[in-house]
Amino acid sequence: MKKKLFTKVVAVAMTITIILTGCGAKGSSADDTINVGTSFPLTGSVAADGKLIVDAIQLATDQVNAAGGIQGKQIKLVSEDDQATPASSASIANKFAEDDSILGVLTSYNSSCGFAQVDVFKEAGLPAITPVCTNPGFTGLSNYWYRTCASDAYVGQMGADLSNKIGWKKVALLYENDDYGLGIAEEYKARAAELGIEIVTTQTFVYGETVDFSTILTAVADSGAEGMFVCGLVTETGLLCEQKASYGCANVGVAGADGLYSPALFDYGDAVNGVYTLGGFTAKNDSQVVQDFVTAYKAAYGEEPGNWAALAYDAAMTMYTAMKNVDGDLTREKINEQLQTISYEGVTGTNKFVNGDVEKQYLYFVAKDGDWEIYK
Repeated sequence: MKKKLFTKVVAVAMTITIILTGCGAKGSSADDTINVGTSFPLTGSVAADGKLIVDAIQLATDQVNAAGGIQGKQIKLVSEDDQATPASSASIANKFAEDDSILGVLTSYNSSCGFAQVDVFKEAGLPAITPVCTNPGFTGLSNYWYRTCASDAYVGQMGADLSNKIGWKKVALLYENDDYGLGIAEEYKARAAELGIEIVTTQTFVYGETVDFSTILTAVADSGAEGMFVCGLVTETGLLCEQKASYGCANVGVAGADGLYSPALFDYGDAVNGVYTLGGFTAKNDSQVVQDFVTAYKAAYGEEPGNWAALAYDAAMTMYTAMKNVDGDLTREKINEQLQTISYEGVTGTNKFVNGDVEKQYLYFVAKDGDWEIYK
């Protein structure tokens, strides 16, 4: 009888131990690593930018790990390819949310992909920072979603100011037909009206699908536009520039939102000379923090970092700084509390969040002989 009782006591004790072992704080880190998820396009038409972003995040991770990590633990990236599609992004978000070892996320090149994730992370209490999702609809949408890039509300207005600075009074407005393109286009139109810029034609294209711009360019030529403002990304704009001379637009200038501010645009050679854009970073900035980043990035990857790489580096460093500021065990909630009040001076400016947004001063650039020059 005593033997049976002893056996039952041991069994109960083991059961309690197993239960207690599995009941740590949700989203806490108990082993020797801190897991951070990344979700960016690593295949498809914008894979080049996705790789630049992940490379920059890896550099920040390596630097923090080399300096001793966080609370004596090494950061481990759990990288996923979102294929630049909302469906893949939603699947990844659910995967990260359900994995309690993931304490933070660095995510989303496309605003449409971000919208597929934001509510999932909010429900899971999982803090996420995007370096690229610029749609104004993210402002104040979630207390667990942040961005190191400026909102399209700012970018669209600056784009109209850029058109005015160039001297265009008749503009063709071209935008990719999704959350990103439409968000910038609406802000551009509002500001253009204030500046007396006439939108002589509005044309749309499909991200990742449109490769023939003949119809669009013919409409632009017929409109009498002095310039085209493109609310889109590198691949479509590069193709547009390659084709424009063949459809009566040789003398029509091209400018665009910060989605163009990438070294990948120069893959289109002379066709993109003279393209204007805007962005929050330049490797020519002589501040020590920027030059240290440029030196480290070049040593790691053999080239200068671009705008997206810099914003991604700041996103990672802001997340890691929030983790360092946590008192006691790392949990998702404690990290998020730190992000609510953080002020991190990065390579693209101050990363301090108000309704998830940052306020940064962007610059104008013009493409010249395979490089971006500041346009004053």
